[in-house]
Amino acid sequence: MISKITDRKYRDEWNRAVNHPLQTWEWGEVKEKFGNRVIHLGEFDGQKRLVRGYLFTVHPLPFGLTAMNYARGYWPSDEAFGFLKRVMAEEKAVFLKLEPDVFKEEAGILKVPLLKKRWKGADDIPFVLSGSRLFAGHTFILDLDFSEGELLARMKSKTRYNIRLSAKKGVEVRDETGNNEGFGTFFRLYRETIRRQKYLGHNEAYHRYVWDIFKEQGMARILVAYYQNEPVAAYQLFFFKNRAYYLYGGSSMKHKEVMASNLLMWEAIRLAKRQKCHSFDMWGALPKDYKPDDPWAGFHRFKEGYGGLHRTYLPTIDIVDRPVEYGVFSVAWPVRVKILELLS
Repeated sequence: MISKITDRKYRDEWNRAVNHPLQTWEWGEVKEKFGNRVIHLGEFDGQKRLVRGYLFTVHPLPFGLTAMNYARGYWPSDEAFGFLKRVMAEEKAVFLKLEPDVFKEEAGILKVPLLKKRWKGADDIPFVLSGSRLFAGHTFILDLDFSEGELLARMKSKTRYNIRLSAKKGVEVRDETGNNEGFGTFFRLYRETIRRQKYLGHNEAYHRYVWDIFKEQGMARILVAYYQNEPVAAYQLFFFKNRAYYLYGGSSMKHKEVMASNLLMWEAIRLAKRQKCHSFDMWGALPKDYKPDDPWAGFHRFKEGYGGLHRTYLPTIDIVDRPVEYGVFSVAWPVRVKILELLS
């Protein structure tokens, strides 16, 4: 049975029924705080126990229309897809963008017909392979069920060298989760990085709220790398269901020669092991056949150096309920993104 959940008393039960930080009750509260509505769909068994949750965000479009998004959750069941058809009509949704936490290798098990440009799913809901995505289509997943020595051995030699060099140079990594300065240090380095790299990022109020709400639930930590007592790199990490996530990071252009980010990532991995995590999601990578001059090539090579498995997500899928409006949106959206990039 599928039904909407609106009562906050389901918060703890909800988090047991989802699989990713972007599907948690807390993430829904973040999205609501900053102007989006959230829909929680719960799947219940015969004993009325919540067995799976699906969190959707609703985003306003002109003329009273909306767009819906589903990020990094389970692949919805046929019953959930059928229920979604009614929800989309109620919300006047032009489309629903699906980016589940499912890799291409799993498509056959889920009976997702990836080879077609267009197909019909449950209850004749039209699926379209999207021309745009919100999250990276690839990532590196590091298996933490090895000793620290084995993890180091699985890394690229240059990464191991940089970790040891950084430690030798005197870089110190501190867990600043529990003090008042940690978030401010992280955000200054994060803001410096997004300005330097010219990519879109959220403002301080957004990040402060994310940090506060996830820290309160014990699902977030901040690590900062110092060189000569000056902060030069910082990561915000998420922890959920035996997996660690490198979600946000920032670094300074100062003292690049001491390779602080390499040691910082290694200490993040060690922290994840102490937290009893079985895997570490490095949150974003390029395809294996990426172009060397790609703006993200440096980030990709950095993450690749830690020996994780390169994984490819399902292509982004749009469920289209209003084809005419969807065509207009498909043209307008890339223009909007380009304008925002130029202004950032």
